Amino acid sequence: MRITQPDRHLLIQFVQQNSHLLTGHLLDVGGQDGKRYRRFFSHVTKYTVLDPDESARPDIVAGAEKIPLPDASIDDILSTEVWMDIYPIHDAIREMARVLKSGGYLLATTSFMSPICDAPYHYWRFTPYSLLKLLEPYFEEIHITHRGGYQSVKAQTWIRYRIERWNLYKHPFFGHVFSLLSAIRMHIAIRLDARDTSEINKKYTLGFNIIAKRK
Repeated sequence: MRITQPDRHLLIQFVQQNSHLLTGHLLDVGGQDGKRYRRFFSHVTKYTVLDPDESARPDIVAGAEKIPLPDASIDDILSTEVWMDIYPIHDAIREMARVLKSGGYLLATTSFMSPICDAPYHYWRFTPYSLLKLLEPYFEEIHITHRGGYQSVKAQTWIRYRIERWNLYKHPFFGHVFSLLSAIRMHIAIRLDARDTSEINKKYTLGFNIIAKRK
């Protein structure tokens, strides 16, 4: 069971809309078992998942800060919602750049306004400015966009708090009922954010989406 949430919806939308950029041998960094996004990449020649959690049964059991692959051996990289959990983040960015071929794309996402999760391994929150500092030594054509605005943040917080407060994933019936309510609130929030194009609304964001090209 999955309960509808704005952030999850917008993440899937971002990956799906830009999946065509990633071709050849794709490395999913921090992708756990790889099931969440694999369906969008039937066109790649190889889909390899790297994750430090052995129980998720990834193709490569390793952290992003030390990728056991040769230099320039990967065509493109996908990495969603994992950078906040990597303490040596500078090393991880350098390693992803090292294994990526020149001209290859990095498609990534990071959280910003969301609750603490993955304790005790939740280390970072990133702004567009810190992301640029991390990426500029290795990447060009860097595009960083906000994911959702003020209304989406409010809806996500309202939904996520109740999921955790009421332990809804352990109560499937109530979880399904709540998911219907959360879906309504999510769609209203996303529509309201789409109408609000102000710079202020961009400051209140769930996170950031990144597209960058290896130098």
